[in-house]
Amino acid sequence: MRLSRLILRPLVAIALLALGAAAVLPQQVPDPGFGGGVQVRLTLSDIAGTPITQPMAGQPFQVDVRLDDPAGAGPVRDEHLSGWIRPVAASNSQCADAARSYFVTGRDLPRGSTDLDRSLFGVRHQDGTISVLDWEQSIASANIMAMVPLPDARGPLVGQADAFSFVAQTGDGGRIRVPAAIGSQPEALSPMPGKGPVLTSANGWMARGAVLQPPSERDSISLPAPVLALAPGFADPDEGRHDGVLALLRGGIAVLAQDDGRTLPPVTGPGDAVAAAHAIQADAVLFVNGSDHLTVVFGGAHSVSAPLAVPASRITASPDGDFAIAWSPDSPGFSVVDIATDSVVQAGALNRAPLDQNLREVAFARDMAVLLLDRLDMALVVDLPQVRMGEPVAIRPVRIGPPVGDLPAGAGPFLIETRRGHEGGMVLVLHPDLSTAFPVMRDSAGNATAPMNGFRIAGGRPLSLAELAGGLRETEPGRYRAATVLGHGGTYELVVSGGVGRFTACARFQVEGDEKPGLTLQLLAGATRNAGQAMTLDLRLVDPEGVAQLWPGELPVLLQSLDGGWRDRVLAQPAGANGHRAQVAGMPAGQVSVSFDMALPAGITVMPSTIEVSR
Repeated sequence: MRLSRLILRPLVAIALLALGAAAVLPQQVPDPGFGGGVQVRLTLSDIAGTPITQPMAGQPFQVDVRLDDPAGAGPVRDEHLSGWIRPVAASNSQCADAARSYFVTGRDLPRGSTDLDRSLFGVRHQDGTISVLDWEQSIASANIMAMVPLPDARGPLVGQADAFSFVAQTGDGGRIRVPAAIGSQPEALSPMPGKGPVLTSANGWMARGAVLQPPSERDSISLPAPVLALAPGFADPDEGRHDGVLALLRGGIAVLAQDDGRTLPPVTGPGDAVAAAHAIQADAVLFVNGSDHLTVVFGGAHSVSAPLAVPASRITASPDGDFAIAWSPDSPGFSVVDIATDSVVQAGALNRAPLDQNLREVAFARDMAVLLLDRLDMALVVDLPQVRMGEPVAIRPVRIGPPVGDLPAGAGPFLIETRRGHEGGMVLVLHPDLSTAFPVMRDSAGNATAPMNGFRIAGGRPLSLAELAGGLRETEPGRYRAATVLGHGGTYELVVSGGVGRFTACARFQVEGDEKPGLTLQLLAGATRNAGQAMTLDLRLVDPEGVAQLWPGELPVLLQSLDGGWRDRVLAQPAGANGHRAQVAGMPAGQVSVSFDMALPAGITVMPSTIEVSR
């Protein structure tokens, strides 16, 4: 079939089939060609934890990885694993080669692969809908994975990583779960017990009255007093996420709960505390009570107090435990606190237009803090490495968009710390009137943040943004878990790797459901060395039956060494019958990946080739 005919062919609809099964995945031996030294066991389960071998297309499921020392020394702990799922029909490399290519190319995956480390975003819209977005598919409305009408939804959304879903509140403790999958349908969860408003944290915890609910939906935690505020706790600065929550109770008691449901001994602060933050790296809990004093409790027992530059009713701590921002939503002033010394090292007051506004939200990413102003038109970047006592506050304004002044009650949050953003030192700012989420970085300044730098959000006016952070997380010693969803049936391969020079393990499994329609083409490549240093690269596109495809004009390809950092882009010129040729200088010896370098319509995939360049 000619490529031109395929592009015009309509795609067929997808029908999903149900299944039930329980067994262990085959092919679980680590690939000896890419590291080793660890025993790996790969299994799948549904979101309730029941083992399965055949997930259903469109339904979230969990990937479980068990690592053990081959010498019997016990589980292998504290690994930072990478994992992805690729369709076997569209894969042309062995397990070890796929992992090597993943790390050498900067964690880029071929089309059709699903990265377990990806982040999705949930949006609550003013028109009563909830949408699920894939930031990495951010072209117009193509980033929408699901859009569900929920006219009763209110307040912020929260992500539930184990269920690969978002949860929306519906009033009087009601909760609705929206799976992060194409064509998903909402499902009701048990209402939050207790009385009063439902409080949420950015990492999925919820509280109502004296009841604390983990994001895993395991048994709730009963507390001795009502919860006044929630804040993410147990920060992992390497992974850019939090593994628990701090619940501030009435009477100034802080309870620290981990994602597995375990709680630490309570920490006592001022009886009139209204907000608290956890800095695990400093073993500290910080309290504010609306006055101009800060209380820090180190080690759960040693309490110290320090003056603030301005009164504060909110406190936000950096993941690395070095700094905190004490602030208030009804004030333009703030204090930058050095946690280790319990002292204010810098302070600011916003008193000059257009910055003469109160603060709305505060977030951190690596070596910066971001302060979002009340009208959502401006943000301030605090350059933490430049913070010095006795010097002017090291801040830079960033323009987001026009002022916003008609937000309904319960709107927000608009400033999001993201796991992917933490790696790049970036936070997201949602501007509801522009329907865009903008990345703000340490070097953002002036008008550096423009609509073209953000990702658009289709649908009604967005009022709240939440992240569903992916990645394999260690849930108990030597056991790692991530949730995901696959949209189509077929045979897939799970790839899990500890990194370059470490182990890589693969396992194949079947997904029940209709297979994705479309066509997979193969890019065939060969290279011959000329008299000089240049190489002649010959290319052809063939269909699954090996029939050469006609590609009019230049053929863009990306070259990437799998043994080093060399890469190049070339435009191959037509040469002969259905072929293309390019001259490439500087191509190193060893394995080189040759891939098609152009976006194609959905349903069309061009598989890359790997060539061996002789010395």
